[in-house]
Amino acid sequence: MPPPTATGIEQVQREAFSRMFRQVTKVLVFLSPLPVVLVSLGLIGDTSTWRRWSVGAVLLLVLVGLGVVSSWRRKQVVSSEPGTVLPLVAFPLFTLTNLSLGGLESPLIPLVVPASFATAILFPTARGRRWAGYLLALLGVQAAVMWTGVLPDLVPQLFGGGQRAGHNDALLLTMLGVTVFLVVWANFIGATLRRTFRGMVLTALAARDDVLKAHEERVRTLTTLSGEIAHELKNPLASVKGLAAMIAREVEGRPAERLGVLRREVDRMQEILEGFLNFSRPLLPLNEAHVPLDVLCRQVAELHEGMAGERGVGLRVAEGPRVEAWCDARKVRQVMIDVVQNALEAAPRGTTVELQARTTPEGGGRVEVRDRGPGLAPEVRERVFEPGVTTKPQGSGLGLALARALMRQHGGELSLREREGGGCVAELVLPAAPAAQAPGKEALS
Repeated sequence: MPPPTATGIEQVQREAFSRMFRQVTKVLVFLSPLPVVLVSLGLIGDTSTWRRWSVGAVLLLVLVGLGVVSSWRRKQVVSSEPGTVLPLVAFPLFTLTNLSLGGLESPLIPLVVPASFATAILFPTARGRRWAGYLLALLGVQAAVMWTGVLPDLVPQLFGGGQRAGHNDALLLTMLGVTVFLVVWANFIGATLRRTFRGMVLTALAARDDVLKAHEERVRTLTTLSGEIAHELKNPLASVKGLAAMIAREVEGRPAERLGVLRREVDRMQEILEGFLNFSRPLLPLNEAHVPLDVLCRQVAELHEGMAGERGVGLRVAEGPRVEAWCDARKVRQVMIDVVQNALEAAPRGTTVELQARTTPEGGGRVEVRDRGPGLAPEVRERVFEPGVTTKPQGSGLGLALARALMRQHGGELSLREREGGGCVAELVLPAAPAAQAPGKEALS
């Protein structure tokens, strides 16, 4: 069994981190009033025009951000989207909020550390590093505004007013350096945890595949053993059948009838064993040729005229243009025989089972076997192709499983669907012949 693919690992990660992202967005929605409340506090006793415009811009960006976050809550965007919209909203929002509250001395500045950590976990490495760059740029903007003095009333009146709150340059530089270090460190730790999670996913998938491989080997061993047992049972059954035939010639009356029942049961046991052997042994290589499917339909119909007559069911091959397919005639005939027998057994007396061959748009062949039986429930229609699943009281549940395996060996498909007006349609689809195969001698005449 092949190892887990990168695509599979990414899918597992995407689903897990998307669930985490949706939880984070709930927290963001809950905290969305916080920046508006804080910058509004900055207006207390303050007459700065720029701060009023800043508060209005913060309110607008909060509304836009809420819209973006709400639209993302139902999408798996964490690992697949480039993520350009959220930074365009979050970076100006955080910048304006902190400037309105005093730049580097804003009470919200410490939030850059958990923001760097969270984005490094939630987003792929390159995207997490971009976010760390955004946060460092934000700190740079706050420091530049503070030291250039372009806003002499940077600090709100509530916090003392002025360009700064009385700290000296050495303390502010130290705070800036420590904050930058913490942003980089938090990004590194978050990225490390993300890689650790990826390793855990890879280990879990590898362990799962080891279990599946061991299970597959056990199933293969049991199938081989069962096939050997079935093969060994064929000879004793043939002997029992022969002895029953010899004894039946020497007796009459009830004993002869009972021997007839015995022979029929032996025939049924042989049929079940043969079906199991066909399913358990590896499929033989294909002997492909250009096969006229319409001719094959007529041959199969002729084989079942007696069975159809006994059941009072009509059997008709729909006329149409010649249909050719590149396939193994013997194996396709085997599939058609099994499907037609199922249709005849399901069809009520007085109805007709129809066979029709058509050409697919891709150039392949398609055969439909239609009956007016009770049909199959949707939940059963696909399960009947599983070994051991059957709707017949005395069925083995191997016929349709083997038939689909033979069709898929051709690169085709066998499927069942509901027929309009009642009944069932069995559809055999064969692919077009390879381009290199020129028309030659047909397998049927």
